[in-house]
Amino acid sequence: MAYAEVGSDTDVSPYSDVLFYGINANLFANPSGALQPVGGSSGSQLPNPTLKPMRTSETEIGLDLRMFNNRVRLDLAVYNKITQDQIVSATISDASSFVNTLINSGESRNQGIEMLLDLDIVKTNNLTWNFVVNGSYNKTKVLSLLTDEPGENIRVGSHVFNGFLHHVVGEELGQLTGFGYRFDAQGRQIFGGNGVPLRSTSLVYFGSALPKWVGGFTNGFNYKGVNFSFLIDFKLGHKMMSGTNFNAVRHGLHKITLPGRNGGVVGVGVNEQGETNTVAAGAQTYWEVVRSQQLVEPIVYDAGYWRLRQITLGYDLTKLIPSGLPVTSVVLNIVANNVALLKKWVPNIDPETFGFSSDNVVGLESTGVPSTRSLGFNLNVKF
Repeated sequence: MAYAEVGSDTDVSPYSDVLFYGINANLFANPSGALQPVGGSSGSQLPNPTLKPMRTSETEIGLDLRMFNNRVRLDLAVYNKITQDQIVSATISDASSFVNTLINSGESRNQGIEMLLDLDIVKTNNLTWNFVVNGSYNKTKVLSLLTDEPGENIRVGSHVFNGFLHHVVGEELGQLTGFGYRFDAQGRQIFGGNGVPLRSTSLVYFGSALPKWVGGFTNGFNYKGVNFSFLIDFKLGHKMMSGTNFNAVRHGLHKITLPGRNGGVVGVGVNEQGETNTVAAGAQTYWEVVRSQQLVEPIVYDAGYWRLRQITLGYDLTKLIPSGLPVTSVVLNIVANNVALLKKWVPNIDPETFGFSSDNVVGLESTGVPSTRSLGFNLNVKF
């Protein structure tokens, strides 16, 4: 079992600390009138010659337990891991002609539990039933960046739809960041004079994009050579910012934009003077704030899910093979993958479908290729 750390496995290619130059196709006339090529730096990442390797130290306590003639098998581990000089891609001012640079971000702490339970529930000559559950809980906290001052942060990624990814001292790693709704001291939402929601005066941390819980359950049955198994897996405890739903909201294609099409939307809250809001804003004006004000809170979701990942049905054909052939085993299986989403909290998309795959934009969903189901078979022959 593994746990993820944003930036901890950032690829650092050879010679990343060296600044390379390229030749521009355009020619420049020097003072003598002769034309000469123009050079310029290559790439958008500023080399960092002081970059150091990441260092880790870990304490782990484990338990390996076997009981009841090995029909119950339990593996359990608790760990505390400190990561120092973690390498992340940090956004810098593009006035330098570069967009980002690799830095050693400071120190983070992983704490968690990993578990594997393997049970032979039924074990007879004709029927077996095996149940396996594996899971992990992991929480990664940023202890320091340049300093250990709580709230200090660096931006490690940006979303094309107005969101960001930050590492923040004192918070979990990989905070989804953007402007949210504005509230008064009593927790009431504030609306402008035109009835439109006002955005927060500063960026809001909506939560970590890294799942806390990861695991799955497998049930396997075998009856007189017929085998059947299914796998249910899950990821829980993390957030995502959905670009697909961002577009649906601002274009009036999301179901939350349906109320108020006739007569406008009256937001529940107060105006800037603290009086109850009674102004009806047009539905388009009310919801297009996700773009006009970069107010992304409406499209931040719980990214968790439960999924029926795989179903397998097969038959052992070995007993049908004529004697004398150099074959010891023949098993035919029909396999269905990505069968169904059993539970999710983000609408309109599969929470695993991301247009981006890089660690520095984890949790920032953009329109991508839809997930697919597959059905196939395999024939396993042993000689």
